[in-house]
Amino acid sequence: MATLPIGSPRLAAPAEALEEDPPLSTVMSRDVVSIDAEARLPTALHVMATTGVRHLPVVDHGRVLGVLVETDLIRCLAGEGHRFATAVTVTLRQLFRPAPELPPTARVSDAARHMFADVSDAVFVTDHGRVVGIVTATDLVRLLAGRETHRTP
Repeated sequence: MATLPIGSPRLAAPAEALEEDPPLSTVMSRDVVSIDAEARLPTALHVMATTGVRHLPVVDHGRVLGVLVETDLIRCLAGEGHRFATAVTVTLRQLFRPAPELPPTARVSDAARHMFADVSDAVFVTDHGRVVGIVTATDLVRLLAGRETHRTP
């Protein structure tokens, strides 16, 4: 068994497994719809409904601040003590949650670990704070399902 010198980098997976753990840049959705942090709730609802997205990056001057998730909007509108009239005046700056960010060179396994640790179902792929893609749990399931169909005799 070979040993690595102390302080040398180690791969998260054996070299032969890296093809099964592709970089995020190969699996991410590049057409990311985002919204300004000062937008109001009705605008976010409209954007989500017309584009079909469930995860909306909230940005300020092009830099991602966090994510607005479809279920968060529903909770805001249906929450106890909230009146609909009050909820529609809220800016997204008040509603977004932190979102995991990874560089395009990160691996699919990195995204899965972040989703698990952060109890999230999406990771933003960013380059110097700007969103260049998104990887969702659905993308990971689709990737795994595709592998299984290729392995089945």
